[in-house]
Amino acid sequence: MKRKPFFPPLAALAALLCLCVPARAEQGPEEPRTFTPYFNMSLAESLYVPSQGEFFSGGAINTQVGLLARMAQRHNLFGLYNFRYLGPAFQPQDGKQFSERSMDHAFNLEYRWQVNEHFRLRPGYASSRGYRRTGANEAWESGLYNMNSSGWQLAADYLFGLGGKNATLTGQYLYRALEFPNYTDLLREFQNAGSASELSGGLQNQKLRQLALRGYWNNFTAGASYSRISYDNQTVVESNGHYGTALQEDQSLTVDAGFTRRVWIFEASPSVSYTAFTSNQNFLRFKYFGAPYDLSTLGDGSSDVTFVNDAYSYKEITLDLPLFINLGLDSKWALSGGWSLTRRTYDSRPPRDPDNNYLSGTQENTLSRFYAGVRKHINEIADLSLMYSLVFASSNNQYEKYLPYNYTGQSIGIAYNLTF
Repeated sequence: MKRKPFFPPLAALAALLCLCVPARAEQGPEEPRTFTPYFNMSLAESLYVPSQGEFFSGGAINTQVGLLARMAQRHNLFGLYNFRYLGPAFQPQDGKQFSERSMDHAFNLEYRWQVNEHFRLRPGYASSRGYRRTGANEAWESGLYNMNSSGWQLAADYLFGLGGKNATLTGQYLYRALEFPNYTDLLREFQNAGSASELSGGLQNQKLRQLALRGYWNNFTAGASYSRISYDNQTVVESNGHYGTALQEDQSLTVDAGFTRRVWIFEASPSVSYTAFTSNQNFLRFKYFGAPYDLSTLGDGSSDVTFVNDAYSYKEITLDLPLFINLGLDSKWALSGGWSLTRRTYDSRPPRDPDNNYLSGTQENTLSRFYAGVRKHINEIADLSLMYSLVFASSNNQYEKYLPYNYTGQSIGIAYNLTF
């Protein structure tokens, strides 16, 4: 029987929150129970015109429905359901095809305990189900990278004053177990055709552990996070062209900073982030399907089957410079614009020429986007935006049979946002 998309009923969420509310506060007289709903929805539809190929359209939906229940003077419970759909769009190199679609359902439940004036604890539980598909006729249930995730987290907030402004320092640890029920490994299928299904089962399943530290002060924010992904069954490709016994493990370190500032009619919110990603996984390149092995030349790039050591580790920097110009101090209209840049440099992966031959050096990808638009505040809870963007993607990798690396594109879209 096929599984239907996961959708936690909101009535069940509300019932759970009600059951968790105690009859009396721990200290002081009985206080009235209070419930604060939260709703945020954004809808977008865009038309994309790439430099090569036909134009296409894509939509996006992001909806969050939450409920905050005050259980006692220092105790609150917050539940949040998030639905997100991302349709076809321009994508960074080494990421996704333009035609890929994704759909995610996520549920979070967080208990908030205000220990004292300066300290707050927030343990929580999270569960999600994600669907991916590339072809228009592909069923959501059969996506290769469909994923189920569940786990817990613990966050601690320290609230204090600095320079006459409120500040918050947050530390968090989270754990997630990720399962990919449909994943199959093409290399194992090629090497072990008779037992491919059994060998590929659960190969992509993994455990994620993350430590994060973040600070907020006077509209400034900065943070750092360290993540480690340990695979349950996926082993590392060795220099002989076969999988060894060592399990794959990925690690990433990300630091970021940004601020929001308004001066007269101008409002800016620049941000920057830097990521260092490492993986012990290697790569075996087949120039064409069924290419024969030559163990003596696997590593020199001259044969049709080439071993690439440390093929996935990279460094990436992202810069975003958005700007809004409010048309009058009390106007509901605003002009928007900005520029964003993403640049990724691989530690050891060499680029390829159009014929799938390796070149000297390391692969570098750059994606820049210029955007401009207009925003209208319909009322206190709703906005309507019209946006145009121009994208430039460039890379020293010229092999583009499966993913685009060098292209330009234009898009125009309309978006509606509702929050209360």
